[in-house]
Formats: sequence, structure tokens, C-alpha cells
Amino acid sequence: MLEQLIVKDFALSAKNTLDFNSGMTCITGETGAGKSLTVDALSLLLGARADANMVRTGAQKAELNAVFSIDRNEPAKKFLKEHELTSEDSSLMLRRVIGSDGKSKAYINDTPCTLAWLKEIGAMLVAIHGQHASIKLIDKSNQLKLVDEFGSLTAKVKSVDEAFNSYNVSRRKLQDLADEQQHGAANYKNLKYELDALNKLDLKEGDYEQISQDYDSLQHQSQAQDAVSLALGVLENEEHNIIDIISARISDLSRVSVYAKDSIEPIIDDLSKAAEHLDLARDALNDLTLKANPELVEELSEKLSKCHEFARRFDVQPKELYKVKDRLEKDLEHFLSLKEQIAELTGNVKKLRDDYEEKCRELSELRLAAAQRMSKEVSSKIKDLAMKDGVFIVNVVRDEDCRPRAGGRDDVEFLFSANLGETPKELGAVASGGELSRLALAIEVLTSSANSTPTLIFDEVDTGISGRTASSVGSLLRQLGQSVQVITVTHLPQVAASANQQFVVNKVQEDANVISKVCKLDTDGRIEEISRMMGGNVVTEATRQSALALLKQSGN
Repeated sequence: MLEQLIVKDFALSAKNTLDFNSGMTCITGETGAGKSLTVDALSLLLGARADANMVRTGAQKAELNAVFSIDRNEPAKKFLKEHELTSEDSSLMLRRVIGSDGKSKAYINDTPCTLAWLKEIGAMLVAIHGQHASIKLIDKSNQLKLVDEFGSLTAKVKSVDEAFNSYNVSRRKLQDLADEQQHGAANYKNLKYELDALNKLDLKEGDYEQISQDYDSLQHQSQAQDAVSLALGVLENEEHNIIDIISARISDLSRVSVYAKDSIEPIIDDLSKAAEHLDLARDALNDLTLKANPELVEELSEKLSKCHEFARRFDVQPKELYKVKDRLEKDLEHFLSLKEQIAELTGNVKKLRDDYEEKCRELSELRLAAAQRMSKEVSSKIKDLAMKDGVFIVNVVRDEDCRPRAGGRDDVEFLFSANLGETPKELGAVASGGELSRLALAIEVLTSSANSTPTLIFDEVDTGISGRTASSVGSLLRQLGQSVQVITVTHLPQVAASANQQFVVNKVQEDANVISKVCKLDTDGRIEEISRMMGGNVVTEATRQSALALLKQSGN
């Protein structure tokens, strides 16, 4: 339960410390004094969004602290253990610091934490019921939630949702596979054609580089063969080869060398050496085995052209075509495997659908039982709230035709009749504002009891109620306080008198500022405050006696 709340520099509060007991606690005060300070502060400590306007004017930051006893709160203790946030004793401290710039920090047991953590553990500690409960009551989506809360069916609903999510994920995957198969069928022929063409090309890693290298080598070899042929043509021509020409000229020079022996013989010698070297060169050229292979060059040229054509088609480098072939093979293999995958997944989807439907049937049965109990108990409760002839019916209708959905197949409708003999009709169409408020309170009390959240806060949920009904509301909340801690913000003296303890909020002038102060009241203080609430700020001896009578009547 909540043991202490410390509020510093928050809204109109400079510093207030509230020490809470078990049972029912009420917070009262004049309009605008800041009665909802406790609710607002706890909302922030439970993860609500903060802004700079929450910081008291002139202060640098607002600081909120709450201390809870969790010795019997197993979910909260489990959360702390899992997140390594345990304290030495069985207490839990939540802290929130809000800067004047709007930024905030959150702590659990003095360890920094996220707002998500605050929200998660906060749901295990406190449930806040606001002034708009009657509006939520006519919202059909919220009506189903209220039935589930009343019947403690949250775990069962979660099980249905998990079954639905499993089914839905698999169903979508099956649809995706079917769409993929349909698209693949249209593309199958093209895929097969492309793969066959690449298979004919038969490229493996490194093949393109080798083909290019071989082609270049053959091209160079062809060019060398042409050069050799030209050289041999000069040296071996039958009519005009250069060796025969030089030999003939040596013969001519030898015949005339007798006339100029000293001049001609060195020339003859040089020409003889030249002829000898040319003859050696001819032999060497003839020894070369270079042979052009135009057929192979043509074959390699065609293969390179194909490589470049496919590279452009698939927008890759020619040397990476082998990867394209691998990819196409995998795509084709995947397409051919879709039929088997679809068959297997179809069976799985059917099983998941059957599981979902079975869980929905179980949930529907539990909801019907909860609806019957809820109808009976709410109808009984509202008789104590000045609606002695009121009838409240929870109508659960199972929708067999709707597609699978989260939350199951049930639709819920709240029906109500305030007068004897009238047929119950849709709640929002027949209930007045006051009747809605009383119904909302009865349902919130019943659902809160079922959920057993350790601390329940009711923020002016008694709006629109007065007189004898107000006394019944107070009695109802006090009775609830015997099983859980109840904190209520109220403007009704009958409700305030029913509380086990009472705080009053006042606006006071301090220096140049107006601040809110919260004080715990003793018996005399409660008499004065309840007298004020009864007399509209005019406290008389008569109102004091009435206040004292209210307190005694409530068991205080």
C-alpha cells in the first residue's frame, strides 16, 4: 500500500508530506485549493507525461516521492528482482524530478529508470479511477474491458490475444508465400530462359578473366605470326630474297676486286658476314612454331561478346556473372520449394486457427458467467445507491461470422432500466447523468475488488450524487477499504465522514505567493471541515453537531 507521499515545488505546493494508513482516506478542500494534487502527483510517479508548467513558479525543479509497502505484493517484488532494483526491506520508493525546462528523470529505489518501468510497476501498485468513469461506461469497447476486469479474465484474454497473434502472423506469411508463388509463376519462364542461357555460357569464378587473358594472348600471337611471315618473305622469296641478292652482289664485287683489291675486299667481307647473319636469322625464324588459330580466336571473341551482353542485362561486371547464375539457381530452387512450404504452412495455420477458436469458446463461456454475476451484483449495489428498482444487465453476444480478431469473438452491451416494469435498454440511451455516475461507481468498486490492486484512488467519482445516496457511496468506499487501501478526493461531507482518515487542502498566502498546504485532521479538525462542507463555508453549531453525527454514524 501507499505509505507516504512527498510533494515539493509541484504546481501550487511548496512542500507537502502525506502519511497514509490502510483503510479509507479522503482528501477534501475548497474548489481550486488543489484537492487533486495527490492524484496528479501519483499519476506522474506512475509514468504520466510531465511538462514545465508543473513546476512551481520561481522553482528550478519539482520533486515527487512515494513510498510503498510491498511485503504482500508478489508481482511488484518479482519485478524489482528481475530488474535488480530490490531494497533491503519490503519497501519501494518511486521518485520523479521535473526540471523547469520540462525535462524529467525517474527513479525506482534511487536507481534511474525509464517511464515504461514506472508504468509497468505502477500498474501493480495503484489504480486511479477518474471523474470520467461514467463517460467510459457507455463506450462499448470499454464495456468489454470492464466485464473482463470484473471476471478476472485478463490472463485468459491475453491467452486469446497470443493465439490470435500467432495465427495472424502465420496467416499473413501464408498469404505472402501465395502472392510470391503467383508472381513467381508469371516470371518462371523468363527465369528459366535466363538460367539456361547462363548455363550454356557455363561461367565459373575466374572464368571470364581466363577467357580475356587467352583471347589477348591469341591476338598477340596472331600479330607475331604476321611479323614472322613478312620477315621470312624477305629472306626466302624465290626471286627476290635478300640473301640471294646479297650473294649475287658479292659475286659481282669479287670479279672486279682485282682492280681495287684493297677497297673492295673489306666490303665483300662485310656483305659476306651480313649474308651469314641473315641466313642464321632465316633458320631461327623457320624454327619458330607460332601458328595462328583463327577459329579459337573467333570462339573466344563470341564468348566475350556474350559475357558483355549478359553483364549489361543483369547490370553487373562480366567477372561477376557466375554470381548471377548462382542467384538465379537459388531463385528457381526457392520458387519450386514454395509449393511444399505452402502445404506445410497451410496445415500449421489451420492448427493455429483451431487453437484460437477453442480459446475463444472458453473465453466466451467465462464471459457469460462473469456477465451474469456482474448483472446480479451491480443491480444489488445500485439498490443501495437510491435506485431500488434499477436493473442492470450485461448482454454478451458471440459473433461467429466476424474474422478472427484480438480480444475474442464477443461483443458486450450494457442495458439498464431505472424504473419498475420498464424493459432494460442500451445504457447510454436511457440513463441520466446521476444514474451513470452511480452505476460507474458501483462497477468500479466491484471490478476493483476483483482486481485486488493494493491502492485504489477515486478522483471525485461521486460527482452528481448527494443526500442519502452520498451516504451509501461513503459506506461503499469504506467497505472496500477493508480489503484494499482506498484514497478518495471528494466534495461530499457524507463520503468524507465515512473515511478512516482525512486530509484537507487549503490555499494560503506565504510572502508574495499563494501555495497549497495539506494537513491531516484530527477529530476536531474533521468536525470543522465536514461542517464547512455541509454549510457552504458557514460553520455553525448546528452544522458541527450534524458533522459529528455523520462521523459517529460512519463508525468514527
